[in-house]
Amino acid sequence: MKKHLLYILLLLATSPFCFAQTKSVKDLYWDYSQIRMEDTQKSQAISLAEELIKKAPELSKTQLGNVTYHLGRLYEETGNTEKAIPYYEQAIKITPAYFVPYRALGFILLSKCNAIGAKMNEAGKAKDLKLHKELYAKYRETALQALPYLEKSQACDPDEETKTIINNLYQSLKDTASIASLDERLKKMATNCISLLEDEY
Repeated sequence: MKKHLLYILLLLATSPFCFAQTKSVKDLYWDYSQIRMEDTQKSQAISLAEELIKKAPELSKTQLGNVTYHLGRLYEETGNTEKAIPYYEQAIKITPAYFVPYRALGFILLSKCNAIGAKMNEAGKAKDLKLHKELYAKYRETALQALPYLEKSQACDPDEETKTIINNLYQSLKDTASIASLDERLKKMATNCISLLEDEY
């Protein structure tokens, strides 16, 4: 009797997943779109997004870009930042004009820069020149990764805070030429921006 009851409980626990696997892509996308912004259903939204990613050939380019971005966002919001990064990168490749994942990636990398910078300060206080040099190389590499993403975000959705961050990063790299040409680069990048990926059902 206990074994029979356990079997029923296991069946009930796994049935939503099995049901999701048998749903059409259209139905899966609809379900995902209804809960992806719900704070209380992030785990379920992640599961649906992952299932949709597996069916990528059946999705339109816009749908795939949408799902990929939101999967990255959901991972980031649930504390899995490293897992979010490749999805943001993939979203940019799929829909390069959609600037939102650029901003997300830029600020993730900026956070890493700040953490490295704090370690650099500690190394400086300890007069550990070797460690400071190693950390600066890592800081420079990370900053150069962050800047293109931040610039695209600034070009498409300008705000003074982001522009100040960009200038400060270039100043920390002693790159005055990039500061001088920033406005011109932003102007060019601003010609190809999408702020919203419309759902396609």
